[in-house]
Amino acid sequence: MKLQLLLGSAALMLASAASAQTLVPSPTLDAIKARGHLECGVHLGLPGFSFANDKGEWTGLDVDLCKAVAAAVLGDANKVKYTPTSVQQRWPILQSGQVDLLSRNTTITFSRNASLGVDFQGINFFEGQTFVVRKSVNAKAPKDLDGASICVAAGSTEEKTAADWFRERNLKVTITTFQKNDDAITAYDSGRCDAYTAGFGALAGQRIKLKNPDDHVILNELISNDPQGPVTRYGDERWQAVVRWTLNGMIAAEALGVTSKNADDMKANSKNAEIRRLLGAEGGFGAMLGLSNDWMLNVIKQVGNYGESYERTLGMGSPLKLPRGPNQLWTKGGLLFTPPFQ
Repeated sequence: MKLQLLLGSAALMLASAASAQTLVPSPTLDAIKARGHLECGVHLGLPGFSFANDKGEWTGLDVDLCKAVAAAVLGDANKVKYTPTSVQQRWPILQSGQVDLLSRNTTITFSRNASLGVDFQGINFFEGQTFVVRKSVNAKAPKDLDGASICVAAGSTEEKTAADWFRERNLKVTITTFQKNDDAITAYDSGRCDAYTAGFGALAGQRIKLKNPDDHVILNELISNDPQGPVTRYGDERWQAVVRWTLNGMIAAEALGVTSKNADDMKANSKNAEIRRLLGAEGGFGAMLGLSNDWMLNVIKQVGNYGESYERTLGMGSPLKLPRGPNQLWTKGGLLFTPPFQ
């Protein structure tokens, strides 16, 4: 009897917590529902992450996260307006409220989190900095760039990391900065610099934009660990939870074997409790966030799980052919995992 009372009290507490959560105000969520679309800040144009074709259609890993959040909130992954942002513009555009979400291959750092009034909502890409050089330079590792000139975007983490890395090893380089990544890579392509530095994922996207991609090689050695993820403004905790758990849901779906093709069947027939909670068959998890209970079902059916998104945008189904590496699930040798849906 005592155990039954304890279990009953616990159930009431959980129900009360869930009910209270749905009542927490979310100005951002309310604004998105009222206007009927998500405002998402993305890169100016980086293949594999955020890139618009001649028809103005946006694709990429970061773009897929924008679409996923729109599907979760509005039930339609196409209800997104994209705002291209430079390295310098991204923070004021987010801070001012011009965009609801920044999904723009942005590195998570202590100083950004502590001083810019922003919060990072998880990791959607494990990045690491390296260099692209001409094959004729015959550089095999970053240390071989002693005396070289390096192009980089001003205000980026790559600018500071490169300066620190070479100084700490008593290697001399000339770092030339540009306001935009595209300006930096164009300068490198024209011969103004011996190397261009960015994350290996970003370099894979930038390399295919060079005049003669086959004349250039991306160095294998990394000089940093730069996890990247979606960013929101301080405050509005419920909106933060929506973004964070949408990303978590895409990762969890891959780990649980839920795909865009089998999601309906999984919801109807799976006996796995976590899958049933994820897809809205039980648990009322969507209501806890102020969303429909099929919020993640909409995400997975319209955008896919994390693995589907990666393969389509960066992996073997894309022009970049970038191996999963650290962005593989932890059960398969990578770093990717998510807290449970329970």
